[in-house]
Amino acid sequence: MIVPALPPPDPALVDAHAAAHADLTAALHAAAPEVRRVFVHLQRRLTVEALAHVQPIEPGDATQALFPPPRAFLTAGQRRRLEGADAAFRHLDSRIAMHRMGAIPAVLDATTPLVLHALVEGPAPSGVETNAGLYRATPTSWHAEVNPFAHPPAGEVAGLAGAAVAMALDAPMPAIARAGWLAFTLLCIHPFVDGNGRVARALFLATTADETPEGIDWGVLECWARARGGYVAALQAGQRCGGYDPLRLDPSPFMDFAVRTSTEGARTCQRRLEALAALRDQPSARGLHPAAAAVLLAVAVDRGAVRDELAGLGPDGPELRTVVNELLAEGHLTWAERPASRRVPGGPVVQMVPARVHLGDR
Repeated sequence: MIVPALPPPDPALVDAHAAAHADLTAALHAAAPEVRRVFVHLQRRLTVEALAHVQPIEPGDATQALFPPPRAFLTAGQRRRLEGADAAFRHLDSRIAMHRMGAIPAVLDATTPLVLHALVEGPAPSGVETNAGLYRATPTSWHAEVNPFAHPPAGEVAGLAGAAVAMALDAPMPAIARAGWLAFTLLCIHPFVDGNGRVARALFLATTADETPEGIDWGVLECWARARGGYVAALQAGQRCGGYDPLRLDPSPFMDFAVRTSTEGARTCQRRLEALAALRDQPSARGLHPAAAAVLLAVAVDRGAVRDELAGLGPDGPELRTVVNELLAEGHLTWAERPASRRVPGGPVVQMVPARVHLGDR
């Protein structure tokens, strides 16, 4: 099966990308451990939300841009999308850890597209059966008036998807170039009934992981979610041939978009890290031990939280319970009604909120 050529990326863009990620890595290594933990806590939420493509909240001010609030007013289908995206993220996170241990040769694998699809579509977010973990056996249902691009027949998608993953693994190009190419190519193949965008975004993270110092490219998918129009335009700019013709498809616009947004995302993450360090220096947090400071800052950037939502900060269950109880007893945290916009059936109706840490929201 033939896939599009993988053109060399713009060297200047690749150099700027490498510099931005090196700066972010240096800033993370220089940050206090509790600040790093809160950064990862926040970035994981933002990455899962963007991977699921639950429409981002438009920031009302600079503070909201640095510390986006959690998604609100979610439908049952959107909650299932987030559940599937979170499962896919955990799979990638585990493979990254295994790769760094030397247990597997690469994060990306020939089976990865099917595994990711099974995870993102397993909760059936659309409410209908989409054959999770299986390539499509039917033609795509596409609206020519929206995008006239014609995807390849169902009988070709397994071979094409396999060839695309092989190219992304073996091509002698920077990982950021291979990742942008793979996401573009998979979206052109459209190998699944639904979930193609989510799988393409997850494959992008899998491909960049081998050369990203922190393992996860923390900022890129957030940029794609904010710049949804640019994401779609870059894809369609390479599809002007009208159908899956590997000799005429042009991955370059999407590859350029990917490297630029990854660079932008790294710069945003560095500013966010600096802002978190400033929060750590607020008088209300300055005297706290690291575990307590991490919990307090996480509750602040999440605009309130329950204990289960803080499990990723590092302390185990009993230690986290002790830290939370200390913060409540000392008046750093207090209980408040959970906003109706963030309630779910059977979920909590109250949450912890910070008493004295202020993000600067209007």
